[in-house]
Amino acid sequence: MLIETGQTPLLRVDFGDQQAWEAVRSAVEAPVGGGLVVAAVDVVNDPRLADLTVEQVVAAVGPDAPHAVIVVADRRTMAGPGAPLLVIDRRDRCELRCAPGALWAIVNDTGIRGMPLHEFADDVDESGVFRGRGGPEGLERRLAALAELTKASGAARETPQAGSRSRVLGPRGGGSAASASGPSTARPAGGAARPVPGKPPHPPAAG
Repeated sequence: MLIETGQTPLLRVDFGDQQAWEAVRSAVEAPVGGGLVVAAVDVVNDPRLADLTVEQVVAAVGPDAPHAVIVVADRRTMAGPGAPLLVIDRRDRCELRCAPGALWAIVNDTGIRGMPLHEFADDVDESGVFRGRGGPEGLERRLAALAELTKASGAARETPQAGSRSRVLGPRGGGSAASASGPSTARPAGGAARPVPGKPPHPPAAG
């Protein structure tokens, strides 16, 4: 089984609660900062991914994928308070839990700026969840800086993007059947947080 996505993959591996999954997906796809940015991920919702381990997830994405990290919605995500997502660094297998509202920052900084995931570890809270560099307050400062850049930029700019498609190739355990999760919203390549149309292309660096 091989997973191909245009943007950072968000893989659902727990299929026990559809309502919880829909809430998680809505939280991930909701714009933050007053509509300034949203996490640029391609959702893969395929029952063949059920209960995959971390190593199996990494193997399924493949060694040649361009993504710095993989995002996983597992049982803890579905059942835990705040729906903490599991983020895996493909390079060193570092793992981190991340709140959905802070996912755009990790996707942006690991993809565009090349930051390793372990550099975010000092900013997890007492429950072990990343909510922004410097905590939620740091995330708000970063979003405020982005808002100032937006205000200063004046005229709105928008670059058309081609839609991407995520694919899971081959049934679990072998074979060559293919399935697609459907077209995803157009987003910049490289795993960056996608700006809402009319906004600057990338959030400012974390402070």
